Amino acid sequence: VEFLYCDLASMKSIRQFVQRFRAKNCPLHVLVNNAGVMLVPERKTEDGFEEHFGLNYLGHFLLTNLLLDKLKQSGTHSHNARIVTVSSATHYVGKLHLNDLQSRCSYSPHGAYAQSKLALVLFTYRLQHLLTANGSHVTANVVDPGVVNTELYKHVFWVVKVAKWMTAWIFFK
Repeated sequence: VEFLYCDLASMKSIRQFVQRFRAKNCPLHVLVNNAGVMLVPERKTEDGFEEHFGLNYLGHFLLTNLLLDKLKQSGTHSHNARIVTVSSATHYVGKLHLNDLQSRCSYSPHGAYAQSKLALVLFTYRLQHLLTANGSHVTANVVDPGVVNTELYKHVFWVVKVAKWMTAWIFFK
């Protein structure tokens, strides 16, 4: 196992990661897109994107697209390469504001998070459609892990933190 650093909130870091990965000349059988932020205060990535949209969606979008040819080369008729993108059931309440993807008009941490997760779902569905139409040996899936006890909840209200602390061991994965 070897660690390669990649900051999905930085387009430069993503491009550098892909360059380092390609230099290793290794096949890529599985790409798991599972990084994210949730309910963060209004702030921007180093590239100037709203953080939920920039990290949760654009980072995964760029990484996947830059590695797609490696995945296609690695997939075979008997063993497809796989892209697994972790989203959230929150995408059901998300609205894609095409005229305001950066949430500049009215910022809501909940709205920005839901929009980023909806964008991931729509991207994955479209990607799978294109991969199938081209006869590619790559499968793109988007999944909801359910409620998981992670640091994602550090920006919720203190009442929610207390409730989480008291019940996470019962209800959370």
